[in-house]
Amino acid sequence: MSTNPPIQVVSSGSEDALAPSKAEVASPDCPIAFSPEEQQVWDYICDQLRKAGLLHMTAGIAISVIVKKYRRWLTAIEDLDKFLDESGGSIMVKTPNGYEQPHQLVHYVDKQEKELLRWLPSCCLTIPTFAKVKALEKGAEQGDLFLDEIRSFMQGRPS
Repeated sequence: MSTNPPIQVVSSGSEDALAPSKAEVASPDCPIAFSPEEQQVWDYICDQLRKAGLLHMTAGIAISVIVKKYRRWLTAIEDLDKFLDESGGSIMVKTPNGYEQPHQLVHYVDKQEKELLRWLPSCCLTIPTFAKVKALEKGAEQGDLFLDEIRSFMQGRPS
């Protein structure tokens, strides 16, 4: 198992680059008790958000959900890998009625992945949300080349 999970927020194209910030970015206290593995993920996410200069003091609950979802997803993948090794690479199992179906771990891994991907944007842990927040930090003087066209399109759409 790796010591640093592969979730990261990159600042200016380099993981080690420090974002220009007027004030020190602080992380919230952890709102729940985590296992050591979960605490490691919490520390890693908060460290990456601090390095990127993103304020996240009010994101403690959302980060906690992401930590739990991420660890459950990893555990489910490990369990599925064990099952695949034991079954010779097949995901299929036989039910008591004799029908074959994919093992329930396949569905559980998929569900955990979808839920994790749904939560990541809430803490700027995806490239689009990170870019959006950084663009908003530039201020109103930046301007948007296509804003008028987008507004015009959105007004013409049926609700």
